[in-house]
Amino acid sequence: MSRRLPRSRAPSPYTHCSMRMEAEAVVVGAGPAGATAARGLALRGVDTLLLERARLPRYKSCAGGIPVRTARALDFPIDEVIEDTITGLRLTYLGRHGFTRWAQAPIAHMVMRDRFDYLLVRKAQAAGARLTDGIVVRGVERRGDGFELDTSAGAVRCRLLLGADGANSLVARALGLGEGLAESVALEAEVRAPLAARATWRGLANLDLGYRPWGYAWLFPKAEVLSIGLVVPPRAARQLRGHLTAYLARLGLADAPVERLVGHKIRFRRGPVPIAGEGAALLGDAAGLADEFSEEGIYYAVRSGQLAAVHAARALVEGRRWLGSYERAVDRALMPELRAARVIARVFYASLRLSPWLTFRLSRRVAYLWQALFRVMRGDSTYDRELARWPFLPALARTLLRNAEP
Repeated sequence: MSRRLPRSRAPSPYTHCSMRMEAEAVVVGAGPAGATAARGLALRGVDTLLLERARLPRYKSCAGGIPVRTARALDFPIDEVIEDTITGLRLTYLGRHGFTRWAQAPIAHMVMRDRFDYLLVRKAQAAGARLTDGIVVRGVERRGDGFELDTSAGAVRCRLLLGADGANSLVARALGLGEGLAESVALEAEVRAPLAARATWRGLANLDLGYRPWGYAWLFPKAEVLSIGLVVPPRAARQLRGHLTAYLARLGLADAPVERLVGHKIRFRRGPVPIAGEGAALLGDAAGLADEFSEEGIYYAVRSGQLAAVHAARALVEGRRWLGSYERAVDRALMPELRAARVIARVFYASLRLSPWLTFRLSRRVAYLWQALFRVMRGDSTYDRELARWPFLPALARTLLRNAEP
């Protein structure tokens, strides 16, 4: 059995008093995007400083479902942090009319984000990146040919700045990047379910549909808890608690202890919104790189971190600071799939609103839909490749939602 990462650790060797207060590149945020970027930069010989406001490892509000393609995108195994591996999805409509579809191979891994993120950070440190956690970035200003960050540990200076500080990115606000992104809101609970309930869901995830105007609830099994939550548009945020309470009751978990209950938002880059500029770039959630069908963003966080490392290191070697090449790489490598996911989401949710029972019945009977989803989750295909098989869907999405934007 592989060794499990500890849930706590000794203090970081890079304390505030011993920290070098400058670096070629500073990455703000030690989630999957930031840790991946820091590792990639360090491997390319860039003096890299990774800043994180929380002490690591830290709890992160997230369902914790990692598509298999995310693990395939990394060049090291993540077995030691996997809590469960999913091969089946059970679909329900407000708890009723349930059916299950099983894949022939694993489609997702379940992780606790404190341990998964800390694994990525440790890999970045092993590559040579310096970590300072427990440090709050309070402001960012341009200084000469670089940046100066006002932090709780004093001023930090760098030539290149990568903002991987999440959907509420301070770096984005300070530099005027990633403005006007669309959003959804989620509420997630870690539920200490009885052993029998956890055994029922081993290897199986639940997606519950029927929420208006769109959204879904989820149940993802972990080793000791069930991660249960709900995602809806911002205008339905006030209904989140009521919906989650009802969902727990339908699952037979109304009395199960809830260890954590945390809300967060997810942002989506739908068009040519600037996410890079002179010496700076946004990654992952800060850049709105999440797909609107599954609301999943960890895969795109890792991929954006990899792309940012390549283009930031190249910019330093070539003596330039403009990171537009990173934005163009995101537009080529990630945006076609994110646009396709949006089209699929628009058609799916509009169909559910117009004819819920027909849509649910088709979802149950049309095997291709499940096969396509499983291919995407495994990394054997992408949303845009699958959409290309159905060229009429974009026009259908525009027709269905001409007056009803999700």
